[in-house]
Amino acid sequence: MLNKLVDLGEAFTLTPQSGIQFVEYGFDMAATPRFARSFIERPIPDTLDESGKQRYRLLPNWNDDYPDADPPYAPEAGDEEYDVTKDQAVRFFLNKWIPVPFLKIEPGTDELKNERHAAGPMDWVRARIVETRNTYGDTEFTHRVIFAFDTALVEQRPNQPYLGLSPDDSRQSESFRFVHRLRDIAAFLSNRIERPGDTEPVETQAWLINWLHSLHHDFKKARYPNRALRDDDFPYALEHVALFMTFIGFLANTLRPAKVTLVDTVSADPDLKPIDVDLVLDIGNARSCGLLIQSFPNDETTDLNRSLVLELRNLSRPELVYRDPFESLVELVPAEFGPEQFARMSTRSRAFFWPSVVRTGPEAAQFREDAEGTEATTGLSSPKRYLWDVDPVMQNWSFRDSSDTDPGTSRASAAPLIERSLYKFVNNRGDVLEQLEEDISRLRLKVLPEDRESADSFRFSRSSFFTFMLLELLAQAMMMINNPAVRRRDREKDSPRVLRRIIMTIPSATPVQEQRIIRTRTEAAIKLMWSLMGWTAETPGAPPMPLVHTSWDEASSVQLVYLYGEITQKLGGSIESFFDILGKPRIKMDHTGKQVGAAPEKSLRIASVDVGGGTTDLMITTYFQQDNRAITPVQNFREGFRRAGDDLLKLVVERAVIPAIEAHLKSCGLMGARDFLRERFTDSPGMDEIDKHLRRQFVLRVLRPVALGILSICEEEESVGRTTVERGFASFFNEDDARLFSPSRTRDYLEREAASLGAENFALSDVVVQINPDVITECIGAAFEKIFSNISEAIYKFDVDTVLLTGRPTCLPGVIGLFRNQLSVPVDRIIPIRDYRVGNWYPFRQRARSLIADPKTTAVVGGMLCALTAGQLTNFTLYTDGLVMRSTARFIGEMEGDGVVTDERLFFSDVDLDAEAGDGMEHEFRFHTAIRIGYRQLPRPDWVAAPLYRLRLKQTGAESRIKRPIEVTLERKELDVDEDAPDHLIMHSEATSEEFRISSAVDRDGKNVLRLMELKLDTSPVGSDGIYWLDSGILTIA
Repeated sequence: MLNKLVDLGEAFTLTPQSGIQFVEYGFDMAATPRFARSFIERPIPDTLDESGKQRYRLLPNWNDDYPDADPPYAPEAGDEEYDVTKDQAVRFFLNKWIPVPFLKIEPGTDELKNERHAAGPMDWVRARIVETRNTYGDTEFTHRVIFAFDTALVEQRPNQPYLGLSPDDSRQSESFRFVHRLRDIAAFLSNRIERPGDTEPVETQAWLINWLHSLHHDFKKARYPNRALRDDDFPYALEHVALFMTFIGFLANTLRPAKVTLVDTVSADPDLKPIDVDLVLDIGNARSCGLLIQSFPNDETTDLNRSLVLELRNLSRPELVYRDPFESLVELVPAEFGPEQFARMSTRSRAFFWPSVVRTGPEAAQFREDAEGTEATTGLSSPKRYLWDVDPVMQNWSFRDSSDTDPGTSRASAAPLIERSLYKFVNNRGDVLEQLEEDISRLRLKVLPEDRESADSFRFSRSSFFTFMLLELLAQAMMMINNPAVRRRDREKDSPRVLRRIIMTIPSATPVQEQRIIRTRTEAAIKLMWSLMGWTAETPGAPPMPLVHTSWDEASSVQLVYLYGEITQKLGGSIESFFDILGKPRIKMDHTGKQVGAAPEKSLRIASVDVGGGTTDLMITTYFQQDNRAITPVQNFREGFRRAGDDLLKLVVERAVIPAIEAHLKSCGLMGARDFLRERFTDSPGMDEIDKHLRRQFVLRVLRPVALGILSICEEEESVGRTTVERGFASFFNEDDARLFSPSRTRDYLEREAASLGAENFALSDVVVQINPDVITECIGAAFEKIFSNISEAIYKFDVDTVLLTGRPTCLPGVIGLFRNQLSVPVDRIIPIRDYRVGNWYPFRQRARSLIADPKTTAVVGGMLCALTAGQLTNFTLYTDGLVMRSTARFIGEMEGDGVVTDERLFFSDVDLDAEAGDGMEHEFRFHTAIRIGYRQLPRPDWVAAPLYRLRLKQTGAESRIKRPIEVTLERKELDVDEDAPDHLIMHSEATSEEFRISSAVDRDGKNVLRLMELKLDTSPVGSDGIYWLDSGILTIA
C-alpha cells in the first residue's frame, strides 16, 4: 500500500549509521504553477569531445538572483536556444533514481544574504519521482518524490571529493539543504580538484554527467524502440543536464524539502541518548510478522499503544510500505538505487549499499509474479521449511537482475555488489564464518576444513536462506525505527533508536535441533549484517549488536494475549476474579508433574491450539496466582504436528481446483484430461528442467491463488451459506495479476500442451470453479481429523478450562466446527481468536470492531507481552521463567510410509533430549535401504509422529559393492562443552545440529562401512523427497 505521508515541517533529524532512510513528499501536478527553464548551448571554440563532436557550454537563460532582471547571458550567433518544461523534466526522470544536491550548510551568508553551502556531500542523497494517481489510485496526489539518504559515515580523505557524510558531520550535528540555484549546484555539476602529482585538475563529477547521459540514451531508446538511434535524435548536446537542472528547480519550488540535521551518535557522551527497541518476530512456514517495542527512559511502565508494527518497505517501489503479516517467501533480488557502474566511477562504490540478498513478503511476491518460469532458481516459498537442509545445492542460485548479462561478461563482474560482498563472510553452505568460528571455539566442534573457508560459488544451502531472510528483516527494522516520519509520530522524535533485543517466537514442539538452528541462524544474521556494513567497536557511530532471545513459544503467546485482555481490560487487573469465573482449585505441580503444593490453589488451565501454515501446535498451561498481583505459569503438555494450513491448501488445489480444470478440458474435447493433468503435475521422470520451473510457477501463480480465494470465500460461510458457489478463474486475481491471462509461458505450460492433445479453445480464463462446501469440509477433515483427535484427547485428559483456537485456518467455520465436534470441552469454552474482542492496546486490531484482524498476529503480540511482563505493564505481572522450550521427542524410531512410528520399529523409548546424553543411549538394527527416522511423544502407535532424520548410504559409487543388510548402531551424541557454559552456548553449529550419530556400521561380510553411511537431520514431510510442494509444483492426482 502507498505509504502515509507525514509532514516533517521545515527541518528533521537523521540518525547516522541507520542504513538508507526514505523521506517522501507529494504534489498534484495540475495544481503546481507553470515552471520552465530556458537554456543556451554555446559551442566552445576549437574543442571536440572524445567522439570528435563539438563541445558546448550550457548557459542559463534566466536570472537566479534577480528573477525579474535580464539573464546573465545573452544569446549569440551559433548558439542553440531551447526550453525545458516541468512536464518534460518529470516525464524524463519518472521512476528513475538520480543523485540530487543536498549540501552541507556553511557558516555565514553570501553577498546576497543567502546560505552558503559546501561542495558536498556529492553522493549521499538520491531521489525518485513516481506517478501515483493512475498507478495506485492516489486521491491526494498525482506524484510522489522519494528521497533516499545514505546515512553511512565515511572518513573524508585529503584531495578527494566530499562524497558522503563524515564522522565529523555527526559529531558536530551538521545541517544540510536541498539546493537548486546555479551558484549552489555549480560544484555538484562540475568539481575539479587539484591533486599532488597531477598536471591539471581532475574532474570528480564526471560520473554524474555520465549517469544523466545514460538516462538520456535510455529515454530516447524507449521512444524509438524499433530502430537504431540517430544523431538527430539528440538535437542538443547537453539536454540531459538541462533536464536535470529543470527537475531540481521544479522540486525545490514545488516541495520545498526540509532542512536535514544529523544527530550526534559519534561522541562519547552525546546530548541525545539512544532509545532501546526490542524486535519481536514470528517467522512462520507460510506467513510472518513483527512488532517493535520502544523503551523510553524514565518510563516505569510501557505503553502498549506506542508499539510499532514492523513495516516492510518495497525497495524496488519505495513508495509502497506493507504493515500486515506477510508471506514468508524469499526472492534473490539486489536492492538498486541507480546504476552501480556510475557509483564506482565516483570512487564511492558502496554508496547506498543495502546489506541483504533477498526480498521477502509482498515485494518478493511481486518478483515471483513477474517471473516467466524459465529463470534459474531465485528463491524459496519459505526458508523455515528448510532449516534442516544444510548442504549446498547442486546448481547455482541466481539473482533475478543478474541473469541478463552480455555473453562475454564474467559472472564475477556481472554479480551484484551484495553477492560479491557476501562471499567473504560465508562458506559454501552459506554458514556465517564468524558464527561458525564462535561455535568451534566455545563448543569445540569438529568441522571440515573447507567449511572454514570463504565461499567461491553461489550454491548456499536452503537452510542458510533463513539467515538471509532475517538479515533482510533486521535491515528493514533498523531502517524503520530511525526513519524520520516514524520517529515523528512519537515523543523524543530526535533521539536515535537502537535495537536491544531480537525476540523470536517458535512453534511449541519444534525439535531441539531446529530450535538450535533458529537461534544460531538469528545470531549469524546479526553478525553478517555488522560485517557487511563494516561496523566494529571502533567504527564511529556504529550501533551495538542486539541480543537474541528464543525461549518463547507461539502457542503460549496467544494465551498471554487472552490473559492480558481479560484481566486488565475487563476485570481491572483482578486475577482472582478471572480464576473464580473460569478456573478451579488444583494442587500445584511443576512441569514434570511433581507436586509442589500441599493444598489446592486457585488456578486456570488453558489449552491453545495454533494451526499455522506448516505446523499445528498444542500448549496446555496451568496458571496460578500470587496475592492477586502476579501469575505463575506451569506448562503441563505441549505437542506439535507437521500438518497444517498448507496441507489444507494443497488438498483444496487437488480436490477443488484441479477438477474444475479437468472439467473444462473435457468440455474442450480432451477425454484423457485426468491423465494429462497427472502428467503435468506429478514427478514425471522425463520432464526437463524448464518444464519443472514452469510447473512450479503454474502452481504458485495460478493454482495457489485460486485455492486461497476459495478458502477466503469459505471463511465467510455464514454469508454464503451451504450452497455451491461458482466463480470464474479470473475473479480470483486482482488487476495487477490480470496479465496472467494474457499470453505467457506460465499459461502455455497447460494451455499449449492441452491444445496439442486436442483440447480446442481451452483457456484458463474460461475455467469455472465449483465451490462446494461439502468438498471443502472433506478437505478440512482429511487435513485435521486425526491431529484434532489427538489434541482433543490430551485436552480432555488434562481437564482444561478454556481452549483458544488461533492461526489463520481457524478463521474457517469448518475448522472450528471440526474441533468443536471432538467434544474435548464444552462448546462455550472454545474461543476462536478471530472472534476475540480486544481493546485499543492491540496493535493489529480491526479498527471498526476491535477484533483481532488476523490470528497470526497473536504470536508477536504475545511475545511482546512476554518481554514486558516482568514489571513493565500496569496491573499485569507474569513470571516467564516457567515458559521454556522443551523437546517432545520421547519415542524415536523408523517411520512407516504413512508417517507412523510403530512399537516394533522403535529405537529409543522415553528419552529426554533436553537432558545430557547418558550411558546406554544406543540402538543396533539392520539397515536394508534408506529410511526416515521420526518421533512421537507418547507410548502409543496411533499418536501422530513427526520426521526427524534421514538415514541412507552416501551416493559415492561404492554403495553397489556393499553387502546388505548392514548392522548399524545409533547413539546419542554428547556435546563437548564446559559444564558451566551458559544455556545459550549449548548450541550446535549451523551445519552440525544432529543429536544422534552412527557409531558403527558393518556390512554382511563384516566390512566397516561407517564412512559410507549418512545420518542427516530432515524434518521434511515423509514422501516429499525433501522439496516442499510449493517449491516443486508436485501434486497428488489420483
